[in-house]
Amino acid sequence: MKQTKTDFVAIAIADYEAMSQEEQGKMIINVLEDQPALMGFITNLADDFDDTEHEVLVDSAVILINAFISAGIPVEMVPHQMIEEVIKDKVDSYEAKTKDINEINKTSLLDLSDSPKVFEDLMVRALFKTKSTEVTPMEQLNFYMSLDIVVSIIERSVAYEMEKK
Repeated sequence: MKQTKTDFVAIAIADYEAMSQEEQGKMIINVLEDQPALMGFITNLADDFDDTEHEVLVDSAVILINAFISAGIPVEMVPHQMIEEVIKDKVDSYEAKTKDINEINKTSLLDLSDSPKVFEDLMVRALFKTKSTEVTPMEQLNFYMSLDIVVSIIERSVAYEMEKK
């Protein structure tokens, strides 16, 4: 029998969507308490996006952390220096590869991601939750870069902790 790979992110998205707002709120509070630096970074993005987009960024962090936990992978507190490092790496990468805003598409965004499958799953969810088709291409790019940064921060932090062990 062929072994199938479990898509913990897709399952975490479905589980999160099935929760009541109260249950989602409890999960967000738990992540706020466990991940003060990460959630502080995401909170600071509130002025850059509308409420729905910001909510998607918060939800994406909660969903990804929950996916790791569901897979049996602990998520330790993300260090502040990891956040700064990822932001610099991602901003440099996006600036270098997105000179022509008209040439940016889903494929080019996925190529910039550390984890294209996870990023794509969360990007598709974001498309359904936000009005990203109603904003300028630059606003779209900034939102997706921020989403990619959140994904990369969590994944690099987990990878770092696993390497230490």
